[in-house]
Amino acid sequence: MDTQEFTRELAARKGISEQTAYRYINTVMDTIRQVLVEGKEIKIGSFGKFTVVTDLEGNKTAMLCSGKSLRQALTAGEGIV
Repeated sequence: MDTQEFTRELAARKGISEQTAYRYINTVMDTIRQVLVEGKEIKIGSFGKFTVVTDLEGNKTAMLCSGKSLRQALTAGEGIV
């Protein structure tokens, strides 16, 4: 699913315009990006935790460690509404 499809899906599920959904998505992604750049981690309920990891060459990347509820839903093949 690409950004456009995700935007449509969010808009449909929440009964909002695609423009509003797109703004919400961008706001969340920008906030996550900014917090990670500051070197902080982000815990989002049972969804998971975003952290910054550094490899042996000094390159940094973001990592999502999924939470227990997300892992269980994925294993069971259940959607989260």
